[in-house]
Amino acid sequence: MKKIFLIICISSLNMYSQINDARNNFVIRLLEENILTIENDQNEKNFDPQKVEIEVDTLNSNYFVDILFLKFKFNQNKLIVTDQNFKLGFSSSSCDEYILAYNTKDHRSYRLKGFNGNDLLFLLRDLEKLSYISSSPKKIVSELHFLNIGIDFKSIYKALMKLDFEAECLKACIDGKVAHGKIK
Repeated sequence: MKKIFLIICISSLNMYSQINDARNNFVIRLLEENILTIENDQNEKNFDPQKVEIEVDTLNSNYFVDILFLKFKFNQNKLIVTDQNFKLGFSSSSCDEYILAYNTKDHRSYRLKGFNGNDLLFLLRDLEKLSYISSSPKKIVSELHFLNIGIDFKSIYKALMKLDFEAECLKACIDGKVAHGKIK
C-alpha cells in the first residue's frame, strides 16, 4: 500500500513539474513576441518568466501522453506579476486567445493559435517521431482535428501546404482585423 501511495505522489509531482515547465514556456513565448512585456519603473524590459504567474487551461490532450495543449484567454485566465517592482503590459491588436502545444519529453513548444507564427508543421514532425505507428502528416492532422480544442488544424495545414500566408487561419494577432469591412 505504501508503494502505491509513493508511486501516486511521484507521478503527481512529475505532472505538476511538467505543467509548471509548460506555463513558463508559455510566458517565454509571449515575451519573445512582445505580446507580453515585463518592465521596471524605468521602463526597462525584463525577460524572466519567473516574474509572471500565468493561469492556463489544459485542453483535451489525450492524443499523446508527451504533448500538452494549453490555452490562455485574455480576460478569463489570470496573468499576475510576482515581483511588485515590475509591471506587466499586454499588447495584441486582435486576439484574446492563445494556444500552445508543449512536448513534455523534449521541452519544445509549438505556437498554434494567437501568436505571430504557427508551428503546426514542427508539431507534426515531432508527433511523427513520437508515434510508434507510421502515420502520414495528413492522418495526424485529422486526428488532431478531432481533439476539438478550438483550432481548425485542417485549414491551417492546407494553408501552410499552399503557402497561403494570407489565409484567415494564419493571420497573426499583430495584423489586426478589419472592423468595418475591407476598404476598396
